[in-house]
Amino acid sequence: MLRSDHRLGEGAAGEAWAEAVKAFLERLRERVHVESAVVHGSTSRGGGGYWSDVDLLVVSDDFTDIPLLERLRLLIELKTGKVEALGYTYEELKRMVEKGNPLALGALIDGLAVVESDRVKRLRMEAEKKYFRRGRAWFPRLPTI
Repeated sequence: MLRSDHRLGEGAAGEAWAEAVKAFLERLRERVHVESAVVHGSTSRGGGGYWSDVDLLVVSDDFTDIPLLERLRLLIELKTGKVEALGYTYEELKRMVEKGNPLALGALIDGLAVVESDRVKRLRMEAEKKYFRRGRAWFPRLPTI
C-alpha cells in the first residue's frame, strides 16, 4: 500500500527506481514474508536522480532468527538495480522509534511506504505524533498543556 500523500517517483528516474524496488521485493518475498517496505532517503524526498541509490527499509519477523550480518548478506544477494536495503523485525523497529533513532524516524515519517502493515502504520502514526524534524535532526514533541 502506498501512502496517498506521497508519489512513487516521477518520470524516467522514478520509474526506474520503482521497478527496481518492485523486482527486489518480488525476489525477497521468495525468502521471507515482507510485512512492510519503505523507500527513504533522497529518493523519497524527491532529491534522487539516475545516480542515486534507493534506500529501502524492510520489516519482517522472519528476520528474528537471522543475525544482522546474515540479513545484510541476504539483502545484498537479492539486490536489484540501485536498491540498498536494511532489514529489521517489527520489535527492532519499534525499539528504534522509542529511542528516537534517525534512520527509523526518517523512514517511517518521511518515507514512501510501498508495503505497510496495519501495525507498522500505527507505529508510523505514533512516531509522527512524538517526533518532528528540524533540518537533519529529529526532536521529541513536547506535551501540550
